[in-house]
Amino acid sequence: MNLYVKTYRHSTSCLLAGGRPKLLSRHKALFMRISILAILLTFSGLLMARSGNGQDLNKIIISIDLKNASLKEAIKKIESLTQLAFTYRTADVAEVDHINYQASKASVNNVLADLLQHTGLQYDQVNGNIVIKKINKQEQLTNITIIEEATFEGGIRGRVIDETGAPLANASIVVLGTDRGTAANKEGVFNITGLKAGKYKLQVSAVNFTSQITEITIKDNETLDVLVALKEGTGKLEEVIVTALGISRKERSVGYSTQEIKGDNLTVAKEQNVLGSLGGKIAGVQLSGSSGASMGGTQKIQIRGTNFLTGGGEPLIVVDNTPISNSNFAIRNGRDYGNLAQDINPDDIESINVLKGPAASALYGLRGQFGVIMITTRKGKNAQKPAVNFSSAYSVEKAGNFLPLQNTYGAGSSLSFPTVDINGVPTKFVDGTWDESWGPVMDGTPVRHEYSFYPGDPDFGKETPFVPHPNNIKDYFETGHTWNNSISFSGGGQNTLFRLSYNNTDMKGIEPNTWLKRNNLSFSGSLNVTPNLVVSTSLNYANNKARRPSQGYQSLGSRNMYQWFQRNLDMNKLKQYKYADGTFYQWNVAAPKNGVYTSRTSPIDWNNPYFDAYENPSNDSRDRFFGNIGVSYTVMPGLKVNGFVRQDGFIQNIDGRNAEGGRGVPSFWIGKYESKEMNYEFLATYNKEVGNFSFGANLGGNLMTQRYTYLRQETQGGFVSPGFYDITNSLNRPLVKNILRRKEVRSAYGSVNLGYKNTYFIDASLRRDISSALPPDNNAYLYPSVSTSMVFSELLKVAPISYGKIRASFAQAGSDIDIYQTTNSYAMREPYGTNFPMYVPDTLKNPELKPSLGTAYEAGLDMRFLQDRVGFSFTWYYQQSENAVMNLDVSGVSGYSKYVINAGNIQNKGIELTVSGTPIRMKNLSWTSSFNIARNKNVIKELYPGINSLILDQNRYSSVDMFLLANVNESFGSIVGNAYMRDTATGKILLDATNMPMYVTNHNFGTVLPKFTGGWQNTVTWKNFDLSAVIDFQKGGQFFSWTKMLAVKSGQAAETAVINENGKNIRDPLTDGGGIKINGISSSSKQEVTAFVNARTWYRNNLGTRIYEEWLFDASYIRMREIRVGYTFSKANIAKLPVKSLNLAFITRNPFMIWQKAPKGLNPAELATGATSFNWLETGQLATTRSFGVNLNVSF
Repeated sequence: MNLYVKTYRHSTSCLLAGGRPKLLSRHKALFMRISILAILLTFSGLLMARSGNGQDLNKIIISIDLKNASLKEAIKKIESLTQLAFTYRTADVAEVDHINYQASKASVNNVLADLLQHTGLQYDQVNGNIVIKKINKQEQLTNITIIEEATFEGGIRGRVIDETGAPLANASIVVLGTDRGTAANKEGVFNITGLKAGKYKLQVSAVNFTSQITEITIKDNETLDVLVALKEGTGKLEEVIVTALGISRKERSVGYSTQEIKGDNLTVAKEQNVLGSLGGKIAGVQLSGSSGASMGGTQKIQIRGTNFLTGGGEPLIVVDNTPISNSNFAIRNGRDYGNLAQDINPDDIESINVLKGPAASALYGLRGQFGVIMITTRKGKNAQKPAVNFSSAYSVEKAGNFLPLQNTYGAGSSLSFPTVDINGVPTKFVDGTWDESWGPVMDGTPVRHEYSFYPGDPDFGKETPFVPHPNNIKDYFETGHTWNNSISFSGGGQNTLFRLSYNNTDMKGIEPNTWLKRNNLSFSGSLNVTPNLVVSTSLNYANNKARRPSQGYQSLGSRNMYQWFQRNLDMNKLKQYKYADGTFYQWNVAAPKNGVYTSRTSPIDWNNPYFDAYENPSNDSRDRFFGNIGVSYTVMPGLKVNGFVRQDGFIQNIDGRNAEGGRGVPSFWIGKYESKEMNYEFLATYNKEVGNFSFGANLGGNLMTQRYTYLRQETQGGFVSPGFYDITNSLNRPLVKNILRRKEVRSAYGSVNLGYKNTYFIDASLRRDISSALPPDNNAYLYPSVSTSMVFSELLKVAPISYGKIRASFAQAGSDIDIYQTTNSYAMREPYGTNFPMYVPDTLKNPELKPSLGTAYEAGLDMRFLQDRVGFSFTWYYQQSENAVMNLDVSGVSGYSKYVINAGNIQNKGIELTVSGTPIRMKNLSWTSSFNIARNKNVIKELYPGINSLILDQNRYSSVDMFLLANVNESFGSIVGNAYMRDTATGKILLDATNMPMYVTNHNFGTVLPKFTGGWQNTVTWKNFDLSAVIDFQKGGQFFSWTKMLAVKSGQAAETAVINENGKNIRDPLTDGGGIKINGISSSSKQEVTAFVNARTWYRNNLGTRIYEEWLFDASYIRMREIRVGYTFSKANIAKLPVKSLNLAFITRNPFMIWQKAPKGLNPAELATGATSFNWLETGQLATTRSFGVNLNVSF
């Protein structure tokens, strides 16, 4: 198809879709003063700035003398004389040589026009860079000038499409000879204003397409509409990625694996925690989250497997080159307050680049062992006037994935009702002492329920039918909803850029009396004080307030209803948990005396769930500020020095209570966390190209200071005045705990990179860290890296191959130790009278400790084919982590029980593959797809001399233990516990004399780690519609479920009341044909045995107490993670509206599980709670949440 340009003239209306592109101490006081100064400088610069898209090449004057020079040498000469940066393909300029040219005090525009004349090349000025590219012969142009100039101003608006009619997002549009230019939005639409009447040359270019230049004429005060169709070509603009320390590099020059996700890909489903948006999108990155019911709860992220013996090992989070805390606040069998990444507003993010291995993150030294998540936020852009973007999303949340339960038998321990003497009459009643459902058949028999013994209840003294309430647990959950609104203002001129944004999130949870409110405010700006001096800032404030649900076993959470409950309980009754006289209605209560419950009647084991929701809430709030202020000075072309002050600080408050009228002693507690990290950074960068060689160097230093305090206070013995929840109301002296932690790390680092012919590259870096947490005479460590890459597609011109690169790297990075691990100190006990006794802790510290060390080797191959229509990235890696800091058990004779040591050697090796492409690209239809998969193999090579096993975690129920172990020569995280004893010949279960299963202890069930992880992303566009979906999956791994075990033990699970082979319910007496059919081998006779056994004895006393094998489940799953269906309104549809573009989309998050190996009601993808470092134990996870909503995006 031939190139073509259609022009349309309209003065008042536009026929095109879319619109313009989206255009705490002394240190704290100093930081805030500098912040205010930077903001004032930025806004004052806005008042003086002239708008534009880069430097006006007509105003940059140079004198140049070239003799027998190549075009590449001429370009280097211009770079040395100016601050301009050029991008080009070596092959494009290689044939232009023998240049003899001289110019005195000429503009760069004229010089480039002269040099490129008759060469078949042209230049684009894109985002401040000069891009040299080939053009068709008929499109070669000489010097561009404006003629017929008038005094009025007009503009150009249009759309860029390909040969099929599909829009070309991010196409570059430049009015040659001027400083006017822009980029097309995702609908291919662009808009340029501020042009005087005259003739112009309009240049349009896009990655993988041949550039086009056409002549246009603008009349007085006219807006010209154009439609530009580009022909698919072979050229590709250099892709630039953000690497460690925020250094931008050409993708082809990087010798290690990174993967970037654009910001628009992170806000598709409006995740509550930005880390959740990475799920299924990056090869080798395993994300395990908590249920959406936790409202911003934990999202754990691991890169390339488990690399730390004692858990943790999560990557460093960096926002605009500022390291920020991703600490977690969670209580085991309590509430999950989430990790601090939830404070980042996803709508502010331009891109996330994941630095996967030490080779990519070695420049972070002691903090880089487990990789780095590099987050770059959106910035302002040059524009005639500020751009306003508004986004509003509303969604409803519903609980889903309920455990199948039986609805035949109700409360109790036998098939008959107990009786209570009421006025001398034996009366049947529901036995509330049993928190189980092994009782009578729910056949409508009139009986006294627990509520009938409360004088304030409408059914006091009445017998009501004993019937099931099949949806009683479902009925507890409510319909949640979320409002998420964002607005941003951005713009700038030639010397100033700014962006200001605000986000508000308002959530109502799916559990009663749970909610979250979050506010984010951010500002970024830069001011060119002089041509060489730039002041910049990026500031972020987040405020969170929430009341979150509890989870886990014996917590105050809803999940206990699956574990210990009665199928006859009426949730509508329970909801009225407080009577008019102040008495609380509880269901788990003993037999009433004299037929009446009083206000002093307390539950035995479990509170009414509504009592917990409304009387035992936990509130948390956090104020957080993070950001940076920097100065950059260009000393000479290629040499730049930078200085930054960076801060991340927050104050977190949490409170909770155990209310009067519930189980346990009434209490109230409050906790306050304060944290502040400061980084003072210097970085000098130098880049130079000489002939075919390119050279870059970076040299810098950093001083990091950390201060953390924690204060917890808790009442003791109850309250002086009941119902007043305050520390001062404690009956006894409150328990107070106070912690202070301080740390300092001093660092120096540098890197060099060398390139040859834009084809061969080698990099090296070295960092030295000195940590105050380490012993004074052993506190400095070096972390080196070296990497190399070769773009072989520059050497092998094979038609189908668009791009090909091989790469390899080696690096070391560390992980600092916690503070106070090298020196013994005293600790405080609870006060006794007026005394505050101190004691020596039972853990002996080690003055010879050193940081953990990670060593990594990596090799990879990146290829693209058919003009970048399809491509893949393949990586092989080997990583070794050693010297983990952990506690070693020692003999009590020493006076200690544990000793802090460096130990362990854990190895990970694996492969990562990402395949992406565009299978369909037609006029009105396109389909892009990306699939990733990773395989990681983990083995523990060494623990400590003489030790072959280490307990990582432990689970105990009814005095029976299940362990998570690290065993030498096995994969990390072996689950060990009671298993069926089996006949060696047949594999069948061995039975004892009562036909009950026998078991063995300390059986190794294998690792919790998955074999494969991955995901699949797809986007389909048809006309103005778009459909996108993300699937993530995991193969292998396992977990232990308390919920399933206790649902069976308590007689609630569906399998405890099924029909057996005799056509009878398994709960029927054995003499009536009931019971469970068992097939096994007699342990005494060794003969096969088939028998029926009592269901309650089998499930409750054996499987629910002694044998844990039954409750281990495979963690494999395939999940539909998110779906979006959107529609972009055409310009004609919104012509009468005061907007530039409008998009409306239906969004859903976690709509359904495609497949899982674990039983229904359990979710292997949501095992993380934040309270533990290992995702192997499900003790009462919150209900799976499905989210459905709409999202509106408008630009003005």
